[in-house]
Formats: sequence, structure tokens, C-alpha cells
Amino acid sequence: MMKKVITLCFALAIFGILNAQQNSTTTNVIGPKIKFEETTFDFGDIEEGKYAKHTFTFINEGDRPLLLKDVKPTCGCTASEWTKEPISPGHTGIVTAVFNSRGYAGRSFFKSISVITNQNENAQITLFIKGKVFAKPSDEPKQEQSPVRIENQ
Repeated sequence: MMKKVITLCFALAIFGILNAQQNSTTTNVIGPKIKFEETTFDFGDIEEGKYAKHTFTFINEGDRPLLLKDVKPTCGCTASEWTKEPISPGHTGIVTAVFNSRGYAGRSFFKSISVITNQNENAQITLFIKGKVFAKPSDEPKQEQSPVRIENQ
């Protein structure tokens, strides 16, 4: 009976060791993984000549540091700032987009910003900003019309 108990304990120990080795080899390394809270932002209506600014926030859901290699707006009317240092797993970073509405009166806009990271060998994520620009109200005071007079001749 004792031999059976020892053999059973030995078999369970071997099974446990093999199972632990299998779990450690099947655990995949993800690397850096960027996840934005949102990828599109609508400014709504913007007065011409104003700068519209929005900050996109992201988290590194991976298991390696995430690096934003470059952030490229599609045109000169949009500028961006971003987190330059590596973002550790579980930490957050930002990409800020600024749109210059000058010259866009009466028009809608839809602009993109390419975010290039070290995720999956230069992975690219695209962010979008949109809105409509209305004409700036005139600063000139309105002239009141004088009343119409009819004079008898």
C-alpha cells in the first residue's frame, strides 16, 4: 500500500512539473500595445480664427515599454504634441492635436493624425479630428438706419 501512495505522489509531482513548464512556455510575450480611449474627436462648431485643441489619451496594455516614434498631422493647419519618453506597461501617454481654423469659415473639416509606434515593427494608428468652422462675427458696429421721411413740397 505504501508503494502505491509513494508512486501516486511521485506521479502527481511529475504531472505538476510538466504542467508548470507547459504554462510557462505557452505564455506569449505581447510587447508594447497601444490602446486609445478614443480615436475620433468632434469639435462641433468653431469660430474662424480660433485654435481648437484636444488631447487623446492612451494606455500601454502590453508587457514592454511603448514608444511613439513619430506623430504626423495630414496638413499644416494641424499641429501635435505627444509623450516623447517610453511608456511603461500599464501607464498612459497623450497625443494633443491643435487645429487652426483660420481660412476655414463656412467649411467642415476632417483631419487625420498618424501615430507611429514601436508596436509590431512601426505600427501606425490613425486619429481623427473634425468639426465645422463658422465665420467670425464682424467687429464693426451696426449702423442704425435713419427713419424714412416724406416731406411735402
